[in-house]
Amino acid sequence: METMKVETISKEIIKPSSPTPNDLRTLQLSIYDHILPPVYTVASLFYTKNDLISREHTSHKLKTSLSETLTKFYPLSGRINGVTIDCNDEGAIFVDARVDNCPLSGFLRCPDFEALQQLLPLHVVENPYVAAATWPLLLVKATYFQCGGMVIGICISHKIADATSISTFIQTWAAMARGEAGDEVAGPEFAAADFYPPANDAFKFPVDEQANKRSSITKRFVFDASKLEQLRTKAASTDVVARPTRVESVTALLWKGLVAAASLSLTTSDHKVLFQPANLRPKIPSLLPESLFGNVMFTSVVLSIGPEGEVKIEEAVGELRKKGEDLRCLIKDEDGSSSSMIGSKLANLMFANYSKMSYETHEPYTVSSWCKLPLYKAHFGWGSPVWVAGNVSPALGNLAMLIDSKDGQGIEAFVTLSQENMSSFEQNPELLAFASLNPSVLV
Repeated sequence: METMKVETISKEIIKPSSPTPNDLRTLQLSIYDHILPPVYTVASLFYTKNDLISREHTSHKLKTSLSETLTKFYPLSGRINGVTIDCNDEGAIFVDARVDNCPLSGFLRCPDFEALQQLLPLHVVENPYVAAATWPLLLVKATYFQCGGMVIGICISHKIADATSISTFIQTWAAMARGEAGDEVAGPEFAAADFYPPANDAFKFPVDEQANKRSSITKRFVFDASKLEQLRTKAASTDVVARPTRVESVTALLWKGLVAAASLSLTTSDHKVLFQPANLRPKIPSLLPESLFGNVMFTSVVLSIGPEGEVKIEEAVGELRKKGEDLRCLIKDEDGSSSSMIGSKLANLMFANYSKMSYETHEPYTVSSWCKLPLYKAHFGWGSPVWVAGNVSPALGNLAMLIDSKDGQGIEAFVTLSQENMSSFEQNPELLAFASLNPSVLV
């Protein structure tokens, strides 16, 4: 297949349709926001040919509705200034682009991750690591294919948004584009720093200095519904977890493959640990509404293994279930406490766990789940997306992002590893017994 050529047509700054009131001009970041790496949370929405898609009309509709949406999501037009956001209506970046030499169906038959990066708007910022930590906080790219299909690439700084937040933004923007979300629709709440303690400039957090210097590669592994059901059966055990969830089963299998690949590496650390962020909104719905925008997660070590250890999938699933129950019990013990008291307790627990870890002796991995987010309902007026890809950008190594397949039953895993570890991981026979490596999106 010919290499896809993406040509930029225009770049604009989109500002809110109404100015942000003076009393909303400063937003405090939380301590959780403060410790996150300077990357963008990224979603790419793919739409096949539709007579309602035309470059001029669609571009105008997207920009106009985005401007209206930014009135509700006003911090996304601002700029990070230390531990706060100046909600100064500086605007978001919107890029229009086109592809004339390759039909969208050709790309979707074998999605190429390097080509996927061309469909994101990060090329317009000089240094994405710096940009994600400062400005712009929101970048959008609409790419039109000659065949009539299109892709909307959305990047929101992880310093202000988790996966649930980007989903909330996309659903609101899509409703605005359809003309279904006016002033009567409640907007998001920007109060994450009322839950977790506010960020403090003096607080320093240990970081992996080599993380951005390592060469890494991302590949897509798809667990279809039938194979995932087989995996859940394999991961089950009568005395531990009789019926594992889809995410528990995939996480355990990925962990086993990641550990096996790392054990063959010449640069592996003694201990490997797996972090898994948990969305706290459904766990404390009385205090944390679904519309709460920001980083409202609890991240902890859910699995660990020493140099001589061997991963057993059933045991890993049991450990994952136990960590989830421990978190629920911890929250339940605080029943009746204020939001800020629970947030402070969880923050202290997270930092106590992090402080025990050294990047010299521990090799961290992360599996983050976007499953159950309604991203396939992102209907801007020309139907639902045929494919949604999610990740962070610039890519972080030792990371797996899980996202639902379009049918809501399967799971797609975007795994980023070093070249050395990936060459072993992608050939793991147990993994490939349940997952297909980058199959066609088109059925």
